[in-house]
Amino acid sequence: MASSTTTDGPVLNLINKRLRALRKKLNRITSMEESVAQGKPLNKEQEEVLRSKSSVLALIDEFEKLRQPLSSALAEELDLATQNNRETVPENSERRSENQNQNDDVVEDILNLLYFGSLFEVKTQNDFHNTMLTRTHERGCCLTYDYVTDDATDLLGEKDLDSISALFGLLISRPADSSFSHKNALRRCIEHAKLWVSKAQQPIDPNVDVTYAGLREKLNKIMSSEYFTTSPEMKATVEVAAAAGNYGAFQVPEHGSVVSVEVEGSDSQPEEKV
Repeated sequence: MASSTTTDGPVLNLINKRLRALRKKLNRITSMEESVAQGKPLNKEQEEVLRSKSSVLALIDEFEKLRQPLSSALAEELDLATQNNRETVPENSERRSENQNQNDDVVEDILNLLYFGSLFEVKTQNDFHNTMLTRTHERGCCLTYDYVTDDATDLLGEKDLDSISALFGLLISRPADSSFSHKNALRRCIEHAKLWVSKAQQPIDPNVDVTYAGLREKLNKIMSSEYFTTSPEMKATVEVAAAAGNYGAFQVPEHGSVVSVEVEGSDSQPEEKV
């Protein structure tokens, strides 16, 4: 019985259940007819059941006739649904693939601009000096906000900021001392971007143990801190230099020479090398 139920399905099972009930009623009617033949009296309810014999026989005949055509129709409908599902799955896969390709095109388009924008950017010595002061100040502010506002033991460190900066470089520039053409270098930038978007668990570089997913967590930590939402106060360059007091001298290439620039608060001495 259980095997038939599993094979026939819910619709045919309902038909079978109805047929069993009608046959059971027909058996009762047959028993009543035998009782009448033996001269036994029937009550009103039994007489009513006995009079329904013709309708019971008609229903049994109708359900028997419906059973086979209904079974065939259900099989055809199931085959059609299966076929439609097979056609829909590749269509959905193609749509997902098309959307992924569009996303890749957007990433590539943006990186094209970032790569060549960074490549062709030229700053004066003063602009470079101010940029480095500002970035040093921002690093200090970021770490300070994390230290003051976060009770967790896993605080941000200079290494985390260095890693974020390093990945930024991998996304928009050709590696130093590289023999890659700009085409191949840009292709590597795009691969880094895709790994970042996919939250890959592999290291951002073979020589480090920082993964894309791990670095994303660090960046999310920064963007969820008050440092991200606080409006900056406009300060003069001298004040910024004072705030970035731990920043030492750095070298700026200028017209064939290298000039060492000193930030206030540093003990290093400026010197010029020809």
